[in-house]
Amino acid sequence: MKKFFIPFLHLFSLFLLLCSLVILHFAPRGRDAVSFLKEKNYLSSSDFDSAISESVNDIFDYIDLRDIFETRGTLDLNHTIAQSETNGATRSYSLDYLIKYARSMGYYLNEKNEILEDGPATVTKEQDEKEHMVRVIYRAYLPDYQPATPADGFMSLGRLAKEALGYLAKYYAIRSRYFDKGSNFSFYVAYSSEGNSTCYTNAEGITEKQIQALGKYLYTDSDTLEIKSNLKTAPSNLVPLLEARDPYRNGTYVFSAGVDTRFPYEDEYKAAYMEYSTRRQLTFMGLFLFIFSIFAVLTSFVMLLAHTGRGEKNGLQLYPFDKTPVELTLMLGIVWFYFTQILTKYFFESLLLVVGNFPEPAFFSSLSLFAIRYLLLLPLFLSLVRQYKKSMLFHCSYLRRILKLMETYITASQFTRSKTFSYLLFVFPNLLALGLILYNAYCFINRRSLLHLLFATLLLFITVSIDYYTYFISRGLHDAVNEQVKAERLKADLITNVSHDLKTPLTSIISYVDLLKRENIGDERVRGYIEVLEQKASRLKNLTEDLVEASKASSGNVSLELHPINYSEILLQTLGEFQEKLEKRSLTILTSVPEEDIMIMADGRQLFRVLENLFNNCAKYALLGSRVYITLEKREKEAAFIMKNISEAPLNISPDELTERFVRGDVSRSTEGSGLGLSIAKSLTKLMSGKMIIDIDGDLYKVSLLFPLVEKEEGE
Repeated sequence: MKKFFIPFLHLFSLFLLLCSLVILHFAPRGRDAVSFLKEKNYLSSSDFDSAISESVNDIFDYIDLRDIFETRGTLDLNHTIAQSETNGATRSYSLDYLIKYARSMGYYLNEKNEILEDGPATVTKEQDEKEHMVRVIYRAYLPDYQPATPADGFMSLGRLAKEALGYLAKYYAIRSRYFDKGSNFSFYVAYSSEGNSTCYTNAEGITEKQIQALGKYLYTDSDTLEIKSNLKTAPSNLVPLLEARDPYRNGTYVFSAGVDTRFPYEDEYKAAYMEYSTRRQLTFMGLFLFIFSIFAVLTSFVMLLAHTGRGEKNGLQLYPFDKTPVELTLMLGIVWFYFTQILTKYFFESLLLVVGNFPEPAFFSSLSLFAIRYLLLLPLFLSLVRQYKKSMLFHCSYLRRILKLMETYITASQFTRSKTFSYLLFVFPNLLALGLILYNAYCFINRRSLLHLLFATLLLFITVSIDYYTYFISRGLHDAVNEQVKAERLKADLITNVSHDLKTPLTSIISYVDLLKRENIGDERVRGYIEVLEQKASRLKNLTEDLVEASKASSGNVSLELHPINYSEILLQTLGEFQEKLEKRSLTILTSVPEEDIMIMADGRQLFRVLENLFNNCAKYALLGSRVYITLEKREKEAAFIMKNISEAPLNISPDELTERFVRGDVSRSTEGSGLGLSIAKSLTKLMSGKMIIDIDGDLYKVSLLFPLVEKEEGE
């Protein structure tokens, strides 16, 4: 059930997240949701202040347009709108004439007071531009216009009619918003001078004080120049606009405008109020949905990572696609990442051709691009996760195969003096060839040069061929080395098996020798034979045990229990056990061991075995009556045990040969020993991450045993 439920939950959470982003994008209208929600309501919002400012501008546009299009409060179609000059003669154009001419070109106003150009036309634009060019010298809606040069002001009659129609459309729009039907916005503007007065209002009989009582208001007059308002922000251009519309130039004025916050009329203010409330609720919902979906996406994503690949009985299950090399998976992801960008672009361009006006195609294009990319990249990512859980991420990669090829090829470096040269012999030519191939491919794509394509293909063929034959040559060397390693392993196994097979009859021989010793044998010669037999059997037993230990140590088949131990303590303990044996050879022991604890990481039993071998060699081979120097030093990062003595027999052998199997410092073999002690000690030391160094200078024998120090934790 989880196999399908968790992916469904994740995708559903992602869908909710996308929905919340759509809501948060459109509900606040381009603003961030937090600042939008900080506004308590529509009346205290910046949207309301903007609407007030727009309405104030509409008031002054109405003042201008009323004087242009109205006579005694009604629309006057005979009003002179423009004048032109042709061959010194002046011609006037009334509003009615320009409307009719605009209609002849197919221009008309719809119910929203917008200019449309798809009406029936009797005059084409070509005819208008060719046959009806005039030089305009006066336009009522642009009274301050002055041509800079004689060439200025030339336009077709159609352009003039469309221009006038635009101002008429604005006049109709203002009338429709504030006059023709009830409006929640009321204004009163009055100018007076020397007993003359002019008043503009959309509510007959209303006073400025009544307007101030509506709820939200704006008031100023020429006496104080102070703007009284309970708005969040008042229009900064109010006073300049009032002074610019003063018909008496130096008269007095009173301005009052306000909005009835009860919204008794169905107008733009009430619609904006209702829309704002709806958008605010949607923003709250979108913000909550965003937070919830983010949490759900992250939680389901973690669950998806935890459960992906789990089959029955919690076993890891891989799909056929999971065996794809990781580089190919990443390449597919990169290709899809860039391909979807092109795909989404053409998809939305085609959608716009079919649907027409689509709200904010750039936003939905980005949102769709993210969703499409995510839906494919997620399975690719989960495939990599499953490979990682199965420990196949590196195993299924081309990088591993390349490194394996390099490893096989570089095996030849064992037979060369310089490993660096061997690496560069493979790496540098391939990197150079790859760079040249990519460069020529780039030149082919940008320049469409077939020569570069041919060169890149030829270079790729040569490089692959060289690597192919190099691989088989290096593979042969690698196989030879493996055969050598295999032979060494077989030798170690043979020694172990033979030693194990010798133990059983040897144990029987020792047991029967012990039984013969207990018999009352009177013949002294026979008792002597039995003692010699006991000595040789015991030596053979020790040799067999050393063979097994040497085989285990060299192959690493030794169980180690590494833990911090005191190097000083185990050294002194070992020295104490060999004290009597050393004194029998009149050896003087000179020790230099610090009193402080020197902690190293090692196996105590195996370390004791190493030290035992070193002290045993000293007791056997040191010059009789000489001195033995034993030192323990604590260095920066390691502890060093050093033993120095004079060899009784000449040391005509190298330090490396001395640690090989069956090699003894006593060439005459006059002493008991198998020749395996130093070999075992060196192998065990290496297994415990230590180093054993032997130096020989004439008859001076020096052995150093080095182990890394254990860092003390704070508080110890």
